[in-house]
Amino acid sequence: MAPRSDRPDGRPDEPVDDERWARIVAELGDVDSAADATAAGGLDFPVAPGVESPFGDRSRVVRPAAGDPSDPLASASGRDWDGTAQYDEAESGVDEQEGFVAPDPGPVLGGDPLLTMAWFAAAGMPLLLLVLLIAWRDAPAALIQAACVVFVLGVAVLVWRMPPRRERQDDDGAVV
Repeated sequence: MAPRSDRPDGRPDEPVDDERWARIVAELGDVDSAADATAAGGLDFPVAPGVESPFGDRSRVVRPAAGDPSDPLASASGRDWDGTAQYDEAESGVDEQEGFVAPDPGPVLGGDPLLTMAWFAAAGMPLLLLVLLIAWRDAPAALIQAACVVFVLGVAVLVWRMPPRRERQDDDGAVV
């Protein structure tokens, strides 16, 4: 198939995919001659000119050494080995030796109730206003004003309860 010319200046377009593929295949070497050389005992890797191969003209086959018959994993392939269960057992053994017990997490909302309400007001009122503006366009002005007042009061409580200065920490690393 010849390249088509759809351009106004008359120049041919890029070759079609079939033409490109044919050109690539033509540039490849003769694969059969390489396979025949390997089957005839030739090397399957190139050797620099003037250098003799340590294997001579014969091919070399590398096989793994025979394993210890008492080792159950010596004959197992990578898919036969249940590594996940063994990793879990090893990790639980290390955990038992270290004796680390994670501390119980504190209550989520069990802190200071005033601070909890202030956070809900500061974070919840903008979300409520957004929902009101999207879902209930004719919301009463008093409801919108009340939400704004609750938001301002929540932020004021958070600022009021903020510590006056940072606590001094003597270390320079992360606390985990």
